[in-house]
This record gives sequence, structure tokens and C-alpha cells, in this order.
Amino acid sequence: MDTQFLRAIQQENTQLKEEVGRLRDYVSSLQELTRVAQKLLSEKDLMTLLDRTLYYAVTVLDARDGTLLLADEEKNELVFVLVQGQVREALPGHRIPSGDGVAGWVYSHREPLIVNNVRADSRFSPSVDQTFKFQTRALVCVPLLAPPRGGKPGRVLGVIEVVNKASGGDFTDADQDLLSILALVSSIALDNLAQEPEKPRPSKKPAAIRKKAAPKKQAAKPARAKK
Repeated sequence: MDTQFLRAIQQENTQLKEEVGRLRDYVSSLQELTRVAQKLLSEKDLMTLLDRTLYYAVTVLDARDGTLLLADEEKNELVFVLVQGQVREALPGHRIPSGDGVAGWVYSHREPLIVNNVRADSRFSPSVDQTFKFQTRALVCVPLLAPPRGGKPGRVLGVIEVVNKASGGDFTDADQDLLSILALVSSIALDNLAQEPEKPRPSKKPAAIRKKAAPKKQAAKPARAKK
């Protein structure tokens, strides 16, 4: 048998094994996302929901860092609400214009985006890196889209960014798909929380129906001796 033909078969087998390995990883990640979705949809505390969303995003994509930004529509800004990784103590609360950087582009265009070489992409803004002494190499960012209502597109609630693969490799379309699924589940849960009516606080009983304390009996005055 021709040597070149054998090498071609071996190379094809190697590629096939790699594809099968990637497929297994993808299926495993989908199974993990199914469990995550059940937890997120049952969560009633807003900050716990957001924290779990970001934690699972970073974990499932095997990354080092991640951020979750919510929109402040009145000020046209995006706010870093939760952060995983190197700058998790310093970055929360920091604000950027709603059209700034990759996060702003994703928020404004309502589309996910992969950037595997941020220095070569004009949409990337280095301002956060410079301010917080951080180095972004690659990232994937997806919008948090509320479900449509009344025939109108849902609002963009914010974005999730996952930054720098732990392996140093590139983010893939599969990573973007997984993050988009997680963002969708989180957006539905967030929107459900926002639509729930606020529970009224238990009111105090009016003073008129409070049980009045029985008046204290006055001690009897001693009788005066007759003269």
C-alpha cells in the first residue's frame, strides 16, 4: 500500500479523534448547562442569580476571568456588577459608556461577538485594562436579552464577557453558543424577577384596634380616724 496513502489515513483518523473529543466536551457542557438552567430558573434572589450566571459562564468555558455588566438606561452606561478572576475586588461598580468597547458594541448591536486578538480589533477599548492593570488577550461577549413582549423585541439587560482561556487558546463558535444559551436562561430568569409584583410588607395594626392595656388599679387611701 502506498506510504502517502497510509499517512493520509492516519492523519484523517487523528482529526476524527480530535473531532470526537470536541464533540464529547460539547455534549458534556450541554449536560452541565441543563443542570445550571434548572438552578437559575428557580433562583429568587437577584444577586445570587447573577453571581451563579457568571461563575458558570467562566467554568463552562474554561476561562480565567469574566464580567457581568448591566445597563443603566437613564445614564446610557454599562455597570460592572459582578467580576470573576484577577480584578474581582476592584472592578465592580466601574462604569463605561454604553457604546464603549466590545461590551458596548455587543450591547448596542444585540449580537454576540468573539475577539481572539483584541489588539487587532478596533472595537476593543483598552481603557479598563489600563485603569485596572489587566491584560485582555481574547474574549467572547454575548448580550442579555429579555424575552419579546407585546410584539416588540426584548430589552437588552446587559452583557456577559468571558475573558482569556485558561489554556491560552482561542474561543470558538461552540463557546459562543454555550455562553448564549446560558445568557438566554439568565435573561429569562432576570426578566421574570423584574415582572414579579413587589410583596407588600406586613402592615402594623392601627392604634384604634390595638388591645388597650387594662388601667392600673389605684391603691385605696387609708381611712381617716374619727375624732
